[in-house]
Amino acid sequence: MQEQEIVKPQRRHDIDWLRVILFGLLIWFHYAVFSLGQLEGEESSMELFNLPLFMVIGVMHQWRLAALFVISGMGTAFAFRRRTWKTYVRERGTRLGIPLLFGTYILFFGIFDPAGTTSRLLEIFPGSERMPYGHLWFIYNLLIYSVLLTPVFSHVRNNPGGRIVQAVRSLLNARYGLGLLLVPPLILSLNGILFKPWGFGEVGMWWEFPRYLIYFLFGYLMISAKEDYFPAIDRIRIPVTIMAPILAIVWFVSGETFDTPGIYDGGWVDKGYGAFSTEATIAALIQSFHAWFWCLLIFSWASRLLNRPSKWLAYLNEAVYPTYIVHMHLTFLPIALFAVIGMGYYPAMLIGTAIVFVSVMICFEIARRAVLFRPLFGIKGGEEEVNKLFPYNRADSTMRTVYSLFFNALALGMIVMLLLWLIGAGVIAELGGAR
Repeated sequence: MQEQEIVKPQRRHDIDWLRVILFGLLIWFHYAVFSLGQLEGEESSMELFNLPLFMVIGVMHQWRLAALFVISGMGTAFAFRRRTWKTYVRERGTRLGIPLLFGTYILFFGIFDPAGTTSRLLEIFPGSERMPYGHLWFIYNLLIYSVLLTPVFSHVRNNPGGRIVQAVRSLLNARYGLGLLLVPPLILSLNGILFKPWGFGEVGMWWEFPRYLIYFLFGYLMISAKEDYFPAIDRIRIPVTIMAPILAIVWFVSGETFDTPGIYDGGWVDKGYGAFSTEATIAALIQSFHAWFWCLLIFSWASRLLNRPSKWLAYLNEAVYPTYIVHMHLTFLPIALFAVIGMGYYPAMLIGTAIVFVSVMICFEIARRAVLFRPLFGIKGGEEEVNKLFPYNRADSTMRTVYSLFFNALALGMIVMLLLWLIGAGVIAELGGAR
């Protein structure tokens, strides 16, 4: 079958803004979660904030990654319209594979045990303690999803009037928005009912692997019918705005009242409980509707408020990927330092998060000017893009060569610094714990 004519899609600024905002929240989320140990023994009026903090962190964790995979699926739909499937797979392999390998073997020291690292890299669901790629599991899963679903993407693109797209359009145009409100979370609930009992869901493994694949596919399919999708989410904005907070409370309270341990995390069969029960089914429905409604909430309001260009948007959108790659290496040192000096959790979280934000942007500014290192940090373009940046854009060819040598050397030093920061955080945390 001949591939259809490739057309250039219209850019949706709201999706780009959501991507920037959600990855920014990811930096705060990781700092807040990994520093929670500093709350222990804290005696002050700030303890009043602890319960809301736990609820915000818990609720966010239910939908933030789901929303990011939906956004990735949406971005794939836009990209696939102007690429052949071979070009798409090749680009995904480069854009996702190179940073994944760089992070696995360099940033996470896998080079010191290449055989063991490679074995764990190819292992199916190695667990959070054995996975060699750390927080880059998001890239790992996204690469697998992209390859697995390429035949579906190609079929949908080549058959814009086919059964799949027509089914999506029918769902989006169902009366009162019931198709969009009910069908996706019911599919997600089925995944939870069937797969959650058998394994603890962690960092995209076990039952979370098909869950995030489904979100990724949903994102692609909705944009494949975008003429119907954006009016559809506009129509349901008010209902999901009302229902999402209610579902958040139901999810939070029910997690404390259900008898089955880890009913929202999975793996209760290993603890001697039956795989299937009314309670587990109800929990799967609550969890799926809760996460999906939050996704619809942020997509609908973003469509209303954020679909507009900005001189900062292109810059921030380019910064998302490289800052995500380096942010965890920059998170643990301030956490360890503030714990040693005894700074309170909330002041430390505010100051530490600000430090991480500034640090990741410095790393981005260095990496984007180092032509040899741009692919390692997932930054598009080569020398031509670098020459548009200051100070290259004000220099002659000789000085550009000098600048190139300088920034590539600086990028190499930055990588060494990231490794030292990670080692230093471990040393300080161990010394602090021994005191």
